[in-house]
Amino acid sequence: LVGATSDSCTSKYGRRRPVILAGLVSTWIAGMLFSGAEHMFSGSTSLFFAAPMYWVMDVTINILQTPHRALVADLASEEQQVPMQVVFVFFMAVGNFLGFSIMQIYDVPVEHMLELMFGI
Repeated sequence: LVGATSDSCTSKYGRRRPVILAGLVSTWIAGMLFSGAEHMFSGSTSLFFAAPMYWVMDVTINILQTPHRALVADLASEEQQVPMQVVFVFFMAVGNFLGFSIMQIYDVPVEHMLELMFGI
């Protein structure tokens, strides 16, 4: 669905950029709701809110990644396709590592999720 939407987009900002922006905003909102669930609700209600927000965040991350991969396919020549996809995956891995490393600042990072999300 995201790829088809991105392919048929006729925005003046290009085919991929509006979908990337929508994915970025939705990922940020889902991340804020996920990380703030403990502060917004008490007891097991926070778990019942955080679990679906985790799933929503997973979907929004996929929404964000799909047009990026398509953008690489649009801009790279035939012989550059595979190396550029590898570069994309490498940068994703670096981002995952940095995100994990930031969480190691605190002994109990779950208690600081909301402030970490605002800091990013």
